[in-house]
Amino acid sequence: MSKRLVGQGRSADVYEAGDDGAWVLRRYRNGGDTAREARLMTRLAEAGYPVPAVREAAGPDLVMERLRGPSLLDGLLAGTYGPESAGVLLAGLLDRLHALPGGLVHLDLHPGNVVLSEDRGPVVIDWSTAEEGGEPGLDRAMSALILAEVAVSPAPYAPGARAGLAALLSAAGTPLLLPEARRLRAADPNLTPAEVAALDGAEELVRSLAG
Repeated sequence: MSKRLVGQGRSADVYEAGDDGAWVLRRYRNGGDTAREARLMTRLAEAGYPVPAVREAAGPDLVMERLRGPSLLDGLLAGTYGPESAGVLLAGLLDRLHALPGGLVHLDLHPGNVVLSEDRGPVVIDWSTAEEGGEPGLDRAMSALILAEVAVSPAPYAPGARAGLAALLSAAGTPLLLPEARRLRAADPNLTPAEVAALDGAEELVRSLAG
């Protein structure tokens, strides 16, 4: 199996899997078991929700379909995708997910976790935080809070994040469970102390835009 590194996230590395270029292997650096995540993704695929196809899962390794195309975040940074359209897209993906039986929530749906695939359109990735029997309002609040963290930052693309957040909130179909989302977000071990400290301003911005 080829092991050329093709991507890295906060908690996992992604490698080529095989020589045909059709699959990738995502490996969590701190171990764990990907079986549950693989089962959820398979169930979603069978229901027609846009997720990568899963080939196998073993321990911290998950072999899945390789998607061709930029992430939604890449499109935003390149200026090929508008922030308002991105907010509406995220809201639509959340709506489709929450309409499925079982109460599945993603809890980390943001532009970096949507791939604008060349042949399938938007596909949602990274289901490691997903839960069954969750509340749609919590899922929406998590997405809003993540966008708000960028919007209150000094990054040059902060105004775009604010515009995307406003569009997401305008399209939201359920009340936001913001206090619960804030607690869950603050407990994320992948966040730096500075990012946790910024949650105050992010929560305030979501409240102000949500009315």
